[in-house]
Amino acid sequence: MTDSTTPDGTADSPAVVPLSHDKRLWSVTLLALGVLILTVINLIRFVLSIRYWGFLANRMGVSPIYLTLTGFVWGVAGLFVLWGLWKAKNWAPRLMQAVALTYALYFWLDHIFLMEHTVIGASGAVRVLLPSNWQFSAGVTVVSLAYMVWIFNRAKVKAYFGLGDVKIEEYQVNQEA
Repeated sequence: MTDSTTPDGTADSPAVVPLSHDKRLWSVTLLALGVLILTVINLIRFVLSIRYWGFLANRMGVSPIYLTLTGFVWGVAGLFVLWGLWKAKNWAPRLMQAVALTYALYFWLDHIFLMEHTVIGASGAVRVLLPSNWQFSAGVTVVSLAYMVWIFNRAKVKAYFGLGDVKIEEYQVNQEA
């Protein structure tokens, strides 16, 4: 008889079970899905920039070399982060945070300095620097980064990745019956 069962062998509610790598946390799965989406977008960017190199080279604007390199770099980085999150590698949270912050910086620098855009009704620096949907983009960036930080600071997630003082063998999770 364990602490989680009654004398007749039925389980008490809530049951206490150890957390293992076999059961991926929903929050980690959601982060991995976001990484997968951005990885696929960047790999498509890489492939299409090679496929349509001639068209892109004749068009004024950004060089196809830039599009190819950034698509490749972010695609490979995303695959590496995705693999680390999926396999619960202990280095994955730090790598995810570093890549997410770097990607956010890249996204905003790319949108401010390389994209052609105008904000309707704006004048001066706002018209030159910001894309038309900058409020939405800023909101998505802030919410995504805040969600990532919140997820990686949770005890369950730290235990899942084997970080800090909490180890998988020691950490117990209450599940509803």
